[in-house]
Amino acid sequence: MLKLIPGSTLLTLSLLSPLCHAADDSPATHYLTLYAIPGVPLDDDPYTWSTAGGKQLTKGVTKADGHAYLKREEGEESYVLETVSMRWTFLVPARCWQETPAAFQACLKLKQRANLYDIEQDATKQAREKDQQVKAAAYVLAARANDDALAWLGKLPPQWSMQEHAKRLLSIGDKIERHIASGLRQGGPDVRQFVCKAPTAYGALPQQQAVLAYQLQPPPELHAGAVWDQLLAAAAQGNWMARLEVYYALAERKVSELSYVEQARLVQLMEWLHQREIAGLYSFFSARIVGDSATQDRLERLAAMQGSVMDQSAVGTLLQDEDDPALKAAGKRMLDCAAAAMQSPR
Repeated sequence: MLKLIPGSTLLTLSLLSPLCHAADDSPATHYLTLYAIPGVPLDDDPYTWSTAGGKQLTKGVTKADGHAYLKREEGEESYVLETVSMRWTFLVPARCWQETPAAFQACLKLKQRANLYDIEQDATKQAREKDQQVKAAAYVLAARANDDALAWLGKLPPQWSMQEHAKRLLSIGDKIERHIASGLRQGGPDVRQFVCKAPTAYGALPQQQAVLAYQLQPPPELHAGAVWDQLLAAAAQGNWMARLEVYYALAERKVSELSYVEQARLVQLMEWLHQREIAGLYSFFSARIVGDSATQDRLERLAAMQGSVMDQSAVGTLLQDEDDPALKAAGKRMLDCAAAAMQSPR
């Protein structure tokens, strides 16, 4: 709430509130009283009084009286009073500064009142919408060219539609969840029955050395450089392990960091991996949606049984702590199987 205080009282009040509130040495000739709630002046709140163009004229911190000092800028009629949480825009015609104290308040016109949180939210929304427009435009060009790093997955829809993308993402997500539920019926598989299969049993592995080189890279080196390019080349040739690694790389990033093309390619990768029932897709996907650790543990065992090298290594390690010799032996077979898959193309 704002209350205008006639300028003629300033000299008396300035003995209690010195004019050092002003941004320069010229005295402020008027002030407003800011209220936290009706009847209670706003105390200890920083404020600035500026032209609408941004030139700061006075600044200070309100005291117990709630005063915010203001002064005229020659040739200006629009002013802004801003506190930590609020912004008021005023129209102050030149004649107002010459009015009698009683008439000054009636002459001053409040043009706009805004909460700074709302302003910040609006600015964030506008920036987000602009970013979305830029991404959508870039997507159209990329879809037309179809020459991005994952173009081997096939053509993209010609236009970006958030609704259609969400629909497609939900569809593949539902299929994956149904596959997981089916695999976990009756408690999931008995890991004691684990039999190692070569990775080639689950699909072709052209240029497999590129996958092995990528998996040995330290995290800072991932997703860039020659090793990453070689992994993409292997994926382009249909190497299922390479495509799984590319899926991991995209899925680990925040959605906001992905271009629209990358978001669409991620869904295509999920569809491709699901069609071939690549087990690593299911354990990785479920780790982000399943909060039940017991369910996740069963799913990791299922994925290990179905050829996921990552899960064979994780589950095999855990099984080494089991008292049951059969479980421990199964864990050893898993570890050996994972190690063999990491050593050379098979």
